[in-house]
Amino acid sequence: MMDSAKRETLLKFGSYIFLLTIAVLIIAPLYWMIVAASIPQSELFSTSVPMIPGMEFLANFEALQNRLDFVRTIGNSTIIAVAYTLLSMLLCSLAGFAFAKYDFKLKEPLFYFVLLTLVLPIQALVVPLFLLISTMDLLNTFIAVILPWAANPLGIFLMRQNMQAIPDALLESARMDGATEFQIFYKIALPTMIPSLAALAVILFINQWRLFLYPLVVLQEESMFTVPIALNQLVGAQRVAFEQIMVGSTLAIIPIALLFLFLQRYFIKGILAGAVKQ
Repeated sequence: MMDSAKRETLLKFGSYIFLLTIAVLIIAPLYWMIVAASIPQSELFSTSVPMIPGMEFLANFEALQNRLDFVRTIGNSTIIAVAYTLLSMLLCSLAGFAFAKYDFKLKEPLFYFVLLTLVLPIQALVVPLFLLISTMDLLNTFIAVILPWAANPLGIFLMRQNMQAIPDALLESARMDGATEFQIFYKIALPTMIPSLAALAVILFINQWRLFLYPLVVLQEESMFTVPIALNQLVGAQRVAFEQIMVGSTLAIIPIALLFLFLQRYFIKGILAGAVKQ
């Protein structure tokens, strides 16, 4: 009995050590980014690099702002990411509800075709999308960045998997009471999908926030740049403004961190709910 208790204690201790190690490996780069953002660039390459944050964060931010108008850039990314997230959540939930609760011709092949688009690399889509957006005269607009990715296949899959759990009898009862299909969707289906919608919102927001290659192609004026494109401008042939890059990166993770903290109690529940549905 004692041996079993000791093994359990050692196993628990080993688990804590493992989790602590993973936490340190995750937090250490973030901490170093904050340190690097708050010291002069000359100190980054000195023989004794500071290990605590310095007092130059505001000065580095002022240099970044003067060079890129980073406040406007953050605003651009926020507008694009929020608009994209809301639109994509609507489209994905509608499509997921249709795939989960309606029978129509070619339903299964169409759903599998949607899933197949997940394996397409963005590099293969950039040129066709650029030609399409150019033909529609939408270059250098937020719509050009938002619209092509609005019907997110991963979001459709997640919504479909979760909405399969809604009892068909509940929907039939609503129809018998005179509810329209749209009323069934937003009064019955959506309220039960709050954890899944929260998880989807985090995934969509992060995907759009970090998108680089496609916005780089369709956004051609500096005033329209998103955060990844703007930070890329700091990498020059002769000099890389590391301290400004670190300031921009530190500020860029704040919206993502706030969103996750706000929705974290729903996020894990929503992801796991989608993983167990048949």
